[in-house]
Amino acid sequence: MNQKEAVTVYQLSERSKSELIAASQVMATLIDYKGAEKAGAKRVVVSFLELFRSNLQLATNISKDGNFTKAAGLVSDAISAIESEEYERASAKIAEAISLATTPAQESWAFLKDNGFL
Repeated sequence: MNQKEAVTVYQLSERSKSELIAASQVMATLIDYKGAEKAGAKRVVVSFLELFRSNLQLATNISKDGNFTKAAGLVSDAISAIESEEYERASAKIAEAISLATTPAQESWAFLKDNGFL
């Protein structure tokens, strides 16, 4: 890893983490909806999660970091759980994905610090 790669991975990781935190907050509102509103809200949440999953896949392509791939898989699991109205399971999957998306930032930060860039 060089300085440019470390900064890029750090940015990808922080962006992914922010998106997933936002997703978890939006997912928490699903329980409040009823009937047709719930069906529409689920579609919107799933659409956002699909976008965030695509961003994680892009992060994998750019960084080659497997943590982003694993996080994308967990987002897929969360989508399935939402479609089955298993909101607690979806929330747990997103929490795991947040942890995985954060790991590359920690590694990049350590590299930058250890090499005197910070």
